[in-house]
Amino acid sequence: MPSKARSLFELTRLHWFPVGSDLIFWPFGWGFLSAAYHVALPMNEVVKDFLFYALLGTLAHSAGCVINDMLDRDFDRKVVERSKDRPIASGAVSRSEASVLLAVLVAAIYYMFSTAGTAAFSIGVVGLPACGGAYPLMKRWMYWPSLFLGFACSWAVPFTWVATTGQFNWDIILTIAIASCCWTCLYDTIYACQDMKDDEMAGVKSMAVSLGEVIRPALSLFDLTFFGCLSWAGYLNGQRLPFYLISVIAPFLLCLWHIWSFDQHDPKDSWKTFMVRLDIVTCAQSHIILCSRRVAMARRWYALDCL
Repeated sequence: MPSKARSLFELTRLHWFPVGSDLIFWPFGWGFLSAAYHVALPMNEVVKDFLFYALLGTLAHSAGCVINDMLDRDFDRKVVERSKDRPIASGAVSRSEASVLLAVLVAAIYYMFSTAGTAAFSIGVVGLPACGGAYPLMKRWMYWPSLFLGFACSWAVPFTWVATTGQFNWDIILTIAIASCCWTCLYDTIYACQDMKDDEMAGVKSMAVSLGEVIRPALSLFDLTFFGCLSWAGYLNGQRLPFYLISVIAPFLLCLWHIWSFDQHDPKDSWKTFMVRLDIVTCAQSHIILCSRRVAMARRWYALDCL
């Protein structure tokens, strides 16, 4: 791959795929798979739409990374050891080249929005700037930027729910969105622990710095909220006992173990913990996919019996 193309590729963080992309994708996943279960979507449509949202989440993550690196060019170049070699900070990609790449990514995202229906498109138009545009500025303005990222990413829940069901079931939507917000905030804070020393020196506002030694109890509270909201969402959505065992209790306990076992002062251990969260969401979502198939089959059998 030519050096310029390679630099643009690295700017999108696709060379780390699925790391990072999954953090943006799983709010789409939770919202869509819960909606698919709610309406007993056929399995072939579940797979097709699941891949659609995986691509949409990846594009949204890449666009956010481009914006972040454009805004943080000087900071990355002078302060943060881990990011000084990023394409824009190192000069491998100019701001004008990055702007063209960003325009292409945003155009692709809005095209995908347009295929999801009018109501979902409206939600996407509002949500994308909040997630990709405003978040990189939050570490300059507020001490809890990871919490803002959680809220920003959670716009994916109403987007996918409305696109799948055509309805605004706000009781289910909000509980899933809060659970998603807590999970995103929790692991983004663990990720931010990598840069605690650099952030303290530069005066950057991050949750990892602001929480300090109370980071474990604070993240445990987010995990407990995740557990409570996902449990309540399952009740509202008519989920069965296996959902609570596999998709709620198991991820809750795994998150709790990560919170109390990782070394917040060791950047490598923080990165390792951030990486293994993939096991949690895989565990949580695989069961919902299987249940969606069973519900769809059961309803088809019931319809045949009534003929």
